Amino acid sequence: MADHPLGDQIAYGVPAFQDGRWWSVLTGAPFSITPLCYVAVLASFAAFTGFLEHRLGTARAALTWAIGHVAGIVGAIALIDITGSALVSALDVGPSGGAMAAAAVATATLTPKWRLWTRFGLIAYVVGSLLLIGHLADVVHLVAVAVALPLGPLFVRRTEKVTASDRAVDLLETHGGGTLSWMTTWPGTEYLYGEDGYVAYRRHAGVAIAVGDPVGSTDWQRTAPTAFAAHCEREGLVPAWFSVTAATADAVGAKRVQVAEDTIVDLPGLEFRGKKWQDIRTARNRAGKDGITFRMVTLADESPAIIRQVREVSAGWLRGKRTPELGFTLGGVTEAMDPRVRVGIAVDADGTVHGVTSWLPIMDDADDGGTGEPRGWTLDMMRRKADGFRPVIEFLIAEACMTFQSEGARLVSLSGAPLVRTGDHKATVVKRALDATGKLMEPLYGFGSLHAFKAKFQPRREPLYLAYRGTGDLPRIGAAVLRAYLAKPTAAPRRPVPSVRRHPAPAPGPRRAVAGRTRTTALPTGTWTAGRPLSAGLWSAGGRAGTPVAPLPSARTGSGSPAPARAGR
Repeated sequence: MADHPLGDQIAYGVPAFQDGRWWSVLTGAPFSITPLCYVAVLASFAAFTGFLEHRLGTARAALTWAIGHVAGIVGAIALIDITGSALVSALDVGPSGGAMAAAAVATATLTPKWRLWTRFGLIAYVVGSLLLIGHLADVVHLVAVAVALPLGPLFVRRTEKVTASDRAVDLLETHGGGTLSWMTTWPGTEYLYGEDGYVAYRRHAGVAIAVGDPVGSTDWQRTAPTAFAAHCEREGLVPAWFSVTAATADAVGAKRVQVAEDTIVDLPGLEFRGKKWQDIRTARNRAGKDGITFRMVTLADESPAIIRQVREVSAGWLRGKRTPELGFTLGGVTEAMDPRVRVGIAVDADGTVHGVTSWLPIMDDADDGGTGEPRGWTLDMMRRKADGFRPVIEFLIAEACMTFQSEGARLVSLSGAPLVRTGDHKATVVKRALDATGKLMEPLYGFGSLHAFKAKFQPRREPLYLAYRGTGDLPRIGAAVLRAYLAKPTAAPRRPVPSVRRHPAPAPGPRRAVAGRTRTTALPTGTWTAGRPLSAGLWSAGGRAGTPVAPLPSARTGSGSPAPARAGR
């Protein structure tokens, strides 16, 4: 616009304001002095304002630009007019003042270390440009940045991260939860609380990954997706719902793709009879012959010798892997030490631990006629001794099912195998990409082998979905989920659980498995006492993710079928 006849009419500056053309603040914004300069202006506008939109959302980014643009021009004109600068006759056009304000506000969204250095660089740029170049645009930039920097905290409404899981446990007891809900009490989880429920999520790569279905009343479950979307908009995060049921995916109302398949065994009437249960009966019979005993325990109450052996079994299993240990929805020994988690161990006559499984409670709905106690259990950790009893995992799961059945539980979940689907599915581009990813990772993590192993227990299958806003979010969501699983665990300080109900101490003289006979655990384990709530004081609340697990080793079982795969369970 420098040589255009309309340039003087639409440009802003001291002469424009003196002639009453205050509207030049608006008319000058879409233009630039030269075509080459226009390229730089558009690039800076896209970079700075686009980044702010990503962090704070469209509305606040547009408001920031507008305030910075107007304040920068008006402030610069006032400063030049008051000081009598040589720029008193200068005119300019362009939106760069608002873009610089957007950059200044965006620094408030960064971590303290990067915030300091970014602001230092931004201030050095605008001051240096004014001293070395000294155009009207440089004065506008300086004023815009000076105005926007202190306004940054007002635009970035920081919310304190809610990480304590005490209230989450209370709500789980009151309203019940799904097969993944207990994982929302693990360290590293943040919470969006409503009046009678919550959404648990992990924050990675600018994405809020909601873990499982929302927990709470029916009304909260219906409104939680809207509340979570609004929360993510305020925080500048991309919302994603990971491993949710079809009901939650419907409530979210966005796009969905199946990412896993939950495997559920109904316990009423369960008997390991018939040809389809041959592998399970073989494992139990061999355990009886080899002197392997099953015990269902609270690991935190066990002797130091048992705890040490469990850790050694887990560590030995992890050493045999060439892949990083996983976290997020995959627990390990740290999570198994929670007094409300049940742990099954297989021990021989010499007291050697051959395998271990951990089980997370699936809470009943106390508000809907339920007990508020566990109605079932979710399999989390599976570990076996490298040179121990081979079909130990089949034995441990079978005995746990019988134990839970005798205690009145209604179901057990063998957990969802990631990137696995059964049945006929429409082959969309996203699904084909997930299938290809699953095949690529199969040699490392054995997700498909894990799914095939769980089929031994004749489970019913329920799909678990990833619900997301649009296809454009998928690359970031994929990176965030990967970071969540690979995040380096940080040990959480153990806090006392004052009112936790402990299971009775094991009686002496454990009974061994007897070949050909169905039995429950040989040791009394106690039950969840009706009418007494679980303690809200989860010792592992807060902090980052606990010790994750890695893939199980590949081996052959005594029944001639694949061992429990190498996936991270």
